Amino acid sequence: MMRVGVERLRRWLLAGASLLVVVIVSFLTYGHHLRHRLLTDLPRKLGADIRQETNSFTWSQTVKGRTVFTLHAAKAIQHKDGKYTLRDVGITVYGKGEGADQAQGPGSRVDKIYGKEFELDQAAGIVRAMGEVNLDLEAPPKAGDAPNAKDAAEPIHVKTSGLVYLQKLGVAATDNEIDFDYNGLTGHATGADYNADTGVLALHSAVKVSGLEHGQPVLLTASHAELNRATRRVVMEQAKYVLVSDQSKGGRQTVEAKHATADLRKDGSAERLLGEGGVVVTSEDGSQMAAPRGEVLVSEDNKPQSLKMQGGVRYSSKDDTRQAAGEAAEMRVAFDGHGHAQRVVLTDSVHMTERLLPANGERELTAKMVELALADVGGKTLLKDAKASGGARLRVVDAAQKASTMRAEVLTAQFVQQGGQSRLGSVHGDGATALEQRDASGTVQTSSGDVLDVSFRKAATSDAKDEIETGAQQGHVVATRVAPVKGGGKPETDKVLAEKAVYDGATQKTTLTGAVEMESPEGTLWSSRVVMEQKSGDAVADGTVKASYRQGGQGEMVHVLADRAELKKANDTAIFYGTGKAARLWQNGSQIEAPVLEFEQKARRLTARGNNGAAMAVRTVMVSAGEAKPSEAAKTSESAKASGDALRKPSVVRIGSREMVYSDESRTAQFTGGVKVESADGVMRGQQATAYLQAATAAKAGAANAGFLGGSVEKVAVSGAIEIDQMGRRAVGDRLVYTTADGVFLLTGTDAQPPKVMDASRGTVTGRELRFREQDASVVISNGDEGGAGQRVHTETRVKRER
Repeated sequence: MMRVGVERLRRWLLAGASLLVVVIVSFLTYGHHLRHRLLTDLPRKLGADIRQETNSFTWSQTVKGRTVFTLHAAKAIQHKDGKYTLRDVGITVYGKGEGADQAQGPGSRVDKIYGKEFELDQAAGIVRAMGEVNLDLEAPPKAGDAPNAKDAAEPIHVKTSGLVYLQKLGVAATDNEIDFDYNGLTGHATGADYNADTGVLALHSAVKVSGLEHGQPVLLTASHAELNRATRRVVMEQAKYVLVSDQSKGGRQTVEAKHATADLRKDGSAERLLGEGGVVVTSEDGSQMAAPRGEVLVSEDNKPQSLKMQGGVRYSSKDDTRQAAGEAAEMRVAFDGHGHAQRVVLTDSVHMTERLLPANGERELTAKMVELALADVGGKTLLKDAKASGGARLRVVDAAQKASTMRAEVLTAQFVQQGGQSRLGSVHGDGATALEQRDASGTVQTSSGDVLDVSFRKAATSDAKDEIETGAQQGHVVATRVAPVKGGGKPETDKVLAEKAVYDGATQKTTLTGAVEMESPEGTLWSSRVVMEQKSGDAVADGTVKASYRQGGQGEMVHVLADRAELKKANDTAIFYGTGKAARLWQNGSQIEAPVLEFEQKARRLTARGNNGAAMAVRTVMVSAGEAKPSEAAKTSESAKASGDALRKPSVVRIGSREMVYSDESRTAQFTGGVKVESADGVMRGQQATAYLQAATAAKAGAANAGFLGGSVEKVAVSGAIEIDQMGRRAVGDRLVYTTADGVFLLTGTDAQPPKVMDASRGTVTGRELRFREQDASVVISNGDEGGAGQRVHTETRVKRER
């Protein structure tokens, strides 16, 4: 995100101080030497070895066979007070060039100083320029130039006035304006002084450099500037650099620093640039980067090598494609050999945000440290990859306002360059990873694991939306889904444990594998594989499926075994399937086996059915209650009286059917499609049956029987073509009510076909209503209303069985 700001700061630190540095170095190197010679040698020469021609003279100074300078004046006047005046002075100073060994010739530099009038006071040790002074200084050689090459560029021209040199103090100074120009750049300052002892030149105020750099207007200003010749250091106060470029390159760009420092090489080029007291980089569009301190190292070919900003870096940017902001305690940038930003390192409390336009996507990154790898693509610096470490968090919002948040100890992102932009290609996370996805409805799905891999959808155009294509987590995966409840209330929460989770953005489904465990407030489901739909919360489990749950979170645990399960969130339904063998449910002593088991939690209903209408595909086992006290039938039973045991023990009732529907609200189980009921009292067959369980209040009295499908069977009502088989006898009828507590059968029929009890040895008993028990041979017969109103005829026949 900070790539634009880095480039702007680099250009200021390199170009802004370059002209000022060159001018000052050249001026000091030769100007100080000239003034020193004038004070010590000129008075003596005026009285001795000066050759005068028509009121003019020329004087050359030679040291060890090399000409140092040549001075020409149109007139020299010695005054009675000991002062001297030189008029129309021209001075040529010869500097030894790189690789030159002779006085003049290839490699030597030539600088010229000229003015209308100079005044010399030898006694006071003062040289004063009485008017304007001009200097034409040859620029120092550039790094990379051939040793004997002459710079074809124009010389540096400097103009000032009121220049005074005080020999005793070693100080040269002027309070007047100083102007200079070089290679299309012009400079200005008000007041200057130079101390020969310390080698420090100070430009007092209003320092300004302007002109063209690489064909673009630039402006550098400072309230004060100093150059230390001994340390080759330039210092500027309240420095400001302005670069005006076309809009494709950012338009107007400004860099400011309260205190700026440049360390120079011998050739005058910048080696190190430093901004302190607040460095601010601003663009025409309002983009800005700021830090208390900034430092740049520059190569010999005037290209940046590294940049460091410290003390709290802040960045903001806005253009037609994105809005960005960032902050960190420190930023370091490394550049390639061409001066392009190559690597950026942000440390301590890194926070970066970015909004992509016009797709309305968002990115937010926080970490202890962020490393960015940059690439130069078509002259534009783009993000190639990024590494965030130390509690890294990356939040991405796509155009549909679906938010995805990735967390890890280390997050590594790869970017794809397209259409002059960098968009996310993939993200890899290591160590305590987490992936959170939040949709527009407020549903939040979160997963955690050891390793995270996310890939983003490839865009046909540069209008990147950062939509997740796939996401995978491995190692101790924990996934949760929290969905808001309509009308308020506590959100629904589901939790899944697995070894691996894979999210498919196209289908918005997550596949979990490896010892999957789904937890909900009602219970837990285990499976080899689970596929969850993110939007609806529905899930499909297959492999070996096992579930344990409590109806409404209360009562005894219900257990299910199946090969496959479908979980529907909208109607809170779970459907279990058996393929190789039937799905099986059990609670305490009750159990159901069927190819399909369907639970409707809200309706508190269970449906068991077969596939393709298979008969007797559903097998149900229920517990019948024992008899608390002898029934009337038991009291009159001869066998019970003989045995003295009129109490019954609990037993089981087995019912086979094509379909079974259990309602926990009515405490009934309805069996259809042909039924077979087996109990300790006999076998019953019919077309349909209803089993009545103890009422909920009664079930609570016995904790062992409480809960879904819990409680004992009180009675079973069977209808349609009834057949009853007991030991030694058989019965038929149209409707049967069997009570489990006393083992009594109440069999009825129709007028055309009344019920019958057929004993192999004792014949057939019939009547409108037959009541009997398996424990004895008695049958109670009722013929109903055959006489007057309310009159009944009851005939009881006891047939003693042969043993």
